[in-house]
Formats: sequence, C-alpha cells, structure tokens
Amino acid sequence: MLAFIVSLVAYTDPAEELYGIWERNMRKNRATKLQTQYHFAYAQHLAPYRTRNNVTLLEIGANTGDSLYAWSEYFREPGATIWGMRYGVSDSRMKKCLAGAANCAKVHIHDGDQSSARDLRALVAAAFGDAFKAPATLANHEWRRAGYDVIIDDGSHVPAHILFTFTKLFPMLRPGGVYVIEDNAFSYADKPTTAYGYRVGHRGGIGRPTTDNAVERFKALADIVNREECFQDLDIVIFSEAIDRAVFQVAFVSGLVFVWKKTAAQQAGLAGIPSLRWTSHANGPALQEYKRFLEAGKHVGVGGVRV
Repeated sequence: MLAFIVSLVAYTDPAEELYGIWERNMRKNRATKLQTQYHFAYAQHLAPYRTRNNVTLLEIGANTGDSLYAWSEYFREPGATIWGMRYGVSDSRMKKCLAGAANCAKVHIHDGDQSSARDLRALVAAAFGDAFKAPATLANHEWRRAGYDVIIDDGSHVPAHILFTFTKLFPMLRPGGVYVIEDNAFSYADKPTTAYGYRVGHRGGIGRPTTDNAVERFKALADIVNREECFQDLDIVIFSEAIDRAVFQVAFVSGLVFVWKKTAAQQAGLAGIPSLRWTSHANGPALQEYKRFLEAGKHVGVGGVRV
C-alpha cells in the first residue's frame, strides 16, 4: 500500500511534463507551442519515441533554436539527435541553450529553404551523408543506420511548401516513424493574404483540393488507409504510389496533422489481406468523380512549387 501511495505522489502527467520543458526553454512572448496547447497531442503521440535509443528528430523551422533545445531535453536518451532547418536567421539571433550541456550537444542546425529540393537534399546529407538514399523497402536493414524517427514541419506554414516538403522528406522517415505538420490555419484561407511574406489563400479554402490547401490533401490519405483493406490495387494516388502505400495512420488534432509510416511488419500484414467480394461495387461513378476532384488540385502552387 505504501509503495502504491508513493507511486501516486511521484506521478507526473506527461503533457504537464512536456509543457514544463517548453516553459523552461522557449520564449514566453512568441512561443506558439505554448500558446496553442500542442503539448497534449505531442505528449500522447511522441511518447513511444521518447525512450528509443538513437532517436533522430528533425524540425523544419528552427528559428532561434529554442524549440530544438526543448526537444533535446524531452528526448532524454544520450544517443538522441535533434536536427533543425533554419531559414533567414543569423547566428547572432540564436537563443542560448538552457537544456544542459549534454542535451545541448544533441542539437544540430542546418540552414536552408524548405521549398528548395536542393536545400532539402543537403539537409538530409548533413544528417546521414551524401550517399544516403531512402531504402527501397521498409524491411531494408539500412534503416537501422539512417533516417528520421520524427519530423516536424513548423516552417513557413505555406500549404504549397508543406506539401512539397512532405513529398521530399516523408520517404526519409524510418519505418514506424511519425511526420507532424503544425499550424495549418492557412489551408483554410480563401482570400489572398500573406504568411511570412508568401502569398496564400488565392486558391485555398475549406474543401478545395489545391496546393493552397494542405489539409485537404492529408484528409485524402484517410481514403488510402481505409480502402487498403479491400483494394490491394492502388486505384487512387494522393502524393505518390510509394508514399501512399507507406502510410499507416493519419490523425488530425487541433492545429496539427500526424502521419505515421508503416513498419515492415504492418506493410506485410496488410498486403496479405484477401480482396473482398464486393469491391466491384465500390469503383463506379463516385470513384470517378473523386478522381476528377483530386486531379483538379494537381497544378503549380505558390512560388512555382509543384507538388
């Protein structure tokens, strides 16, 4: 009984613990992770990765570094590596890391533009070497050496950039890893406005399948993961056949989108599901209409970024 009471006293709510880490490391006046209450979702969905040995996290949108320092404290294992992509922020503007010497040493910052394929390739090369390419299969042992476990896009928040970055970096996610997109409000802008100097909202808005609406594209992944149970042939494509077939789960939480990559075991298990007899009744007029809906959104987006 005494041990039970002690365990209750010692218990710390995971979301409160993460919020405390953010408070210690982030600016109080502009720290959106504190303002948006993301700690509830992150504490739930990142918990399985927290104690992994040699976990690798990448955050697009390093800004002045404070969120990276917070992640270095949250992912407590000594082998953890925290990468951040910084754009337009000089060294003189970087905040001092307060997470302790051992945690601060986990942090690496790379300068680049998330809407540039060349810069994204350079980012991956900085982490895993120039020769690294995403292995062709989820069962490949090369994933043990390289690849990200967690990717967070907290960059420009421009929908076209979000989609472009996802197509380039989701393939670099390890099997079982999770890709997170923060601050998705601009997908709902249906009147022209700007986000960090970029035009958004010209073709966006709720329900519109354009490159000005990233949320609508991620919604469509729900059809991929649910239709896989009865349709082994991929008869609709959202991002690419390789990306779509690798998606295991999608979740939408206030302001956030989470996309999980399959493990090799999950992929093999799902591929073994026998086709259902009634599948011929689910590929008629509605499917053709949906394909036209998807096709309508495939065009050049903001800044000439094609996704």
